[in-house]
Amino acid sequence: MHSKVFIRLVPVFFFACLLPQLRAQILAEALSDFPPQTELLEYDNLAQLRALPNYDALKQRFTGKQLERLKTALTKIDLPESAVDEIVMASSPAGFYGLISGTFSGAAITQNAVTKGCAYLTVEDNKILCPTAEMSVLFLTKSLAAFGTSAEIKRMLEARRGAAPRFSTNLSLVHLLNQTERDAPVRGVSSGSQLTASLVDAMQGGSSLDIDWSRLASNISAFGYSVKLDSKAHVAATLQCKSPATAAILRQTLGALSALQSVAAKAGASAPFENLQLSSSGIFIGLQMDTPLPAR
Repeated sequence: MHSKVFIRLVPVFFFACLLPQLRAQILAEALSDFPPQTELLEYDNLAQLRALPNYDALKQRFTGKQLERLKTALTKIDLPESAVDEIVMASSPAGFYGLISGTFSGAAITQNAVTKGCAYLTVEDNKILCPTAEMSVLFLTKSLAAFGTSAEIKRMLEARRGAAPRFSTNLSLVHLLNQTERDAPVRGVSSGSQLTASLVDAMQGGSSLDIDWSRLASNISAFGYSVKLDSKAHVAATLQCKSPATAAILRQTLGALSALQSVAAKAGASAPFENLQLSSSGIFIGLQMDTPLPAR
């Protein structure tokens, strides 16, 4: 997953009807709980994605070390992956953290983990479970939990109670997040030191085109994205450039790449995207494109 969960869609209207309030709630919690230094935030609706035929292949391709550490920690406190319906992952120069929500009972899991000898820290009557040295978990409500190092969870608690600045004060990224499609199962924003890696990872694939995504990313200060899925991943993104001049240059560059990709595709070469559509206004570039999906 992590900025690039592109999966083949099966009908998800039923899930979309069931989960809109929960989806809005966990993102609202993230805006209130995450620190303003957050440079990458991604929401994944796992209840929808898990139903897709090639979910396992996608998960193997895109699950990084940080998510594996989270999975290990959740397993140690007897919280199965299948009980997690939604996740908001985030990272800053200080580390990796986030929120999960689902069908679990936080109080029961905490009591059971402590009874079995799981290490924990007590902070303002909150028991932060420490199942591993690298990942801690705190149940904020019955079905909502924070994860990260114990230090990161403490910072989230301070933001949550208003004792420290919140991610909601990062108006630029919040604006970009609000521009993403609200019914998409994958939504996110990225900026700062996270941006180049996020863009490169999102655009990588079996391409025969020699594209320097790092150079393109140098013209961008932040971007927001959403992904909808059927036989391909349909990506919609808003790129916030460093100036109107760099926005104009980047749009020209992307337009040229789109033309080059079309020529390459006609010649039978592979490419990381197709059907690229561009728009621009001031420092913002809007783009829509389709990307291939990993095999099952």
